[in-house]
Amino acid sequence: MDIEGLDAATRALGGAVLGPAALAGVLGFDPLRTLTDDERRLVARVPFTADELERARADDAMLVFRVPRTPDGPLTMLRLAVVLQGGLDPKTHTGVGYSLREEWTIDSQPFAAEDTCGAGWALVRRTPHPATLNRGYREQDAALERLVGPDGHAPRRRRAVEIAYDTLCWQRAHGERLLADRWDWSCSPSTDQGYAALGEFGAQGLRVVAYSRAVRFGTLGVCPQR
Repeated sequence: MDIEGLDAATRALGGAVLGPAALAGVLGFDPLRTLTDDERRLVARVPFTADELERARADDAMLVFRVPRTPDGPLTMLRLAVVLQGGLDPKTHTGVGYSLREEWTIDSQPFAAEDTCGAGWALVRRTPHPATLNRGYREQDAALERLVGPDGHAPRRRRAVEIAYDTLCWQRAHGERLLADRWDWSCSPSTDQGYAALGEFGAQGLRVVAYSRAVRFGTLGVCPQR
């Protein structure tokens, strides 16, 4: 299946693209073949204009193709780690969260065990936007609202599964660890009323925690997506 506009987008972004071909090598299956007919029509063209892609490159953004499933079932965060044979910090399975409570593991969190990406394309900033760093959750939302583009729409947060998908697949395809020393705060709630944040992607893997909305520190921000 040829994607309309993909070659032009790849040139416009200087190769900062995670497309179907790269994902096939990373995931071990053709992601396009897992889509329904309606989903194939939805992803058949890159839905961004040349001007949008130019602005995205200036903002250090990448173009990502996402799929919701493998040939065997939903592609959740937990399933993604199985398919990739790793990628998440092992501590996420033994006790994580804002207070490091032993009973809090991603295995019990709907955002990791149930949520999947939607089929489609997204432009995502590869690092947290400076305007969102060292701010509480509501302040970050206000900062995102001030980043309204020419189309009149503000960028939005990623869900936790989208952060994991983009970050882990990008590393496997491009050899670059995004969020190595930063955190991206998602819109996915945890069972203890926090919001999942992913980051500090080091040798042990991508870390996953959850913070209350009042938390703020200098490396916690948002990688906006459109």
